Amino acid sequence: YQMEILLGGTTDAAAMQLVRSGVPSGCLSIPCRYIHSTAEMVDQADVENAIEVMLALLSKPI
Repeated sequence: YQMEILLGGTTDAAAMQLVRSGVPSGCLSIPCRYIHSTAEMVDQADVENAIEVMLALLSKPI
């Protein structure tokens, strides 16, 4: 387990925060090696767990 370390960069959510009065947004990150290269690598278990987290969040009422 490691907390994400992001020294720079943004996600597409950054643009949404600037629209009109802003839109609440968040990001579910999946650890990735060699990001933005032709050989990005992720652990399949991390992807599967991220899917489980997202499904749990989406199944709750707003």
